Amino acid sequence: MTEKVTIGNVNFDKDSILVSREVYEKGQKLNYVFLVGGTKIMFPDQEKKNAAVSLATRYNKDVAEICAWFDNIKGLIVEEAPLNWNYRIREM
Repeated sequence: MTEKVTIGNVNFDKDSILVSREVYEKGQKLNYVFLVGGTKIMFPDQEKKNAAVSLATRYNKDVAEICAWFDNIKGLIVEEAPLNWNYRIREM
């Protein structure tokens, strides 16, 4: 089973994170996370405890595509997404 990490009340698989840190923009604290595969995300601390990021790799005609699910993350900012990424942003 993959080890979990919580950043700003958002759950991640530990092996899906390359770098994480806190940044401040306009006086607001944001959690900056650089994901395996090259996508950068930022988000404020979350109130809900069921917020999560999940990654999976699938292959389409021998081309790897990384799929990411962003669940219940308010104020999510996705930056510099590589071409072979597929995103699903869900709020409940």
